[in-house]
Amino acid sequence: MVPQLCEACLKIDILGCSGGIGPGLQTTTFLVDDSLLVDAGSGLGTLSIEQMLAVRNVVITHAHIDHILGLPLMLATIYDQHMEPVDVYASEAVISALRQHIFNWTIWPDFSQLPAHRPILRLHSIEEDSEFQVANYRIRSLPAEHPSPAMGYLISDGNSSFAFTGDSGFHPPFWHKVNEFRPQLLIVDVSFTDDALELALDSGHMTAAQLSEAIALLRYCPQVRITHLKAGFEQAISDQCGRSGPVTVSPLRHGETLHLTKAGVMQSR
Repeated sequence: MVPQLCEACLKIDILGCSGGIGPGLQTTTFLVDDSLLVDAGSGLGTLSIEQMLAVRNVVITHAHIDHILGLPLMLATIYDQHMEPVDVYASEAVISALRQHIFNWTIWPDFSQLPAHRPILRLHSIEEDSEFQVANYRIRSLPAEHPSPAMGYLISDGNSSFAFTGDSGFHPPFWHKVNEFRPQLLIVDVSFTDDALELALDSGHMTAAQLSEAIALLRYCPQVRITHLKAGFEQAISDQCGRSGPVTVSPLRHGETLHLTKAGVMQSR
């Protein structure tokens, strides 16, 4: 349990944080204050229909299937009961990919046209290094480096904030932006052990050693949580990241809830 949480806390439910699938594993899906999704992977399947109906907004880092597969399935699940449309925000490249390859009537119905009188899906393009308002949140897109067009996000409710790399290799511009805005929490993609550096470079992810390089760029001490760990290598990656220097580093856990306040980050399960 988390003691004496205030109403101003920003709550993040970790519905999925794995770099693969398997028993107990879900792919990237973070639910903020029950209504904002950051990526929409297989973790969406852990929500009840009532919880899905409460989702109003979704921000997508990139179009790889492990980060979007839950979105079309959620829309189909709540289609008959929805009262308000779901707004999806992503780069123009991601929006184009969703239109061409997912919501195209061949792979899946085009929910931006259904139902005809008030479609359930609204798609919004955003620019890199731009800031926009979504409900009660200020969201800034952040630079990322990945084979698929990608971006990270900084999300703030005015009292506290967190930044997420999305899927990204070691990319100093992201860390320079983090220094500028100083969120209390960083959620960082570290997918591989140090002996898989070549694979990490080819696929646009980080190793533990690269995380150490990135942390060395920080000019303050946020809490750092790692995500997207390759399935089967979670313990080895976590052990290597635990040697990343003065900043506290630990892996995200499926099913945990993080509570952000001005004072820091608390967690519960």
